[in-house]
Parts: sequence; structure tokens; C-alpha cells
Amino acid sequence: MPTPYEQHVGGRNPVDVLRESFDEYRALVPKFTSTQWSLPWQPGKWTAQQIMVHVMQWEMIMGVRLRLAVGVPNYLVQPADQDALMGTEDGAVDGPTAFAAFDGMRRANVAFAAALSPEQRRKKVRHPERGEIDVEDVLVTLAGHGVHHLKQLKTY
Repeated sequence: MPTPYEQHVGGRNPVDVLRESFDEYRALVPKFTSTQWSLPWQPGKWTAQQIMVHVMQWEMIMGVRLRLAVGVPNYLVQPADQDALMGTEDGAVDGPTAFAAFDGMRRANVAFAAALSPEQRRKKVRHPERGEIDVEDVLVTLAGHGVHHLKQLKTY
């Protein structure tokens, strides 16, 4: 089964993609106005605030998955429903706060990912829906997910 979001990484080193997309987020998102935060990126789609909350949630989740994949023997990925997670925030976290949390997590995730050895990146883990994957797969998913949603935020 293909790695989710791998088309947004394009065969590149996912750590480089994490760094580059982080630079783009940091250049773009702080300029958002309160009006932009409240607008959907397309009719019937999430608002910029919802996108940023979602990106923040998954930066955290994938960062934890990455660390568990490296450090826990026989690690089994715990799936999560993105829509159910969005409901847990229920407007409690605004766009700028979600971005600030993302900013810190992305810095930590880039530092952690950059320090991984080739052997660590090849370590196998199990995903209940996708079967056997490796740490590299988790990295590609993390990097590609951020790029996917950055493209949406660039429409503002």
C-alpha cells in the first residue's frame, strides 16, 4: 500500500521537505488576518483555523508515532480518525495558537528526524491498516501531510 502523502514529497529526503515546508509555514501563516482565519479554503471545506488545528494535531501525533517507531520494540501504530479529533477541539484553539504549537513541534520533529541513522529509518513497525511499514514511511507521511495542507493555506 502506498505511503500516504508521498506524492507531496516526490522521492526527496523527507527531512529536507520538513525543513522547507516549515520555512514556508513560518513565512505565510503569521500574516493571516482574523478574516482569513475564519474563511474556508474552498466552499464547503475547512477554514484556515481548522486546517491549522488539524496540522497541529497531526504534527503532534506523527511526531509521537515517529518516536515510538524508533524506540519501542514491536511498535504497533495506533490509527486515529481525523474528523473525530477535529471535534475534540470544538473551536477551543484558535489559528495563531495552533500555529504556535505547530511551530514548536515542527522544530522538535525536524531535529529528531535529522538525527536518525539510516538503520533507525529502516526499522520496521506494524500498521493495522497498512501492514508492515518502516520509520521512513512515517517520516514521508509527516512531511507530505504538512505540504498537502500548506498548499491549501497558500490559497488565501
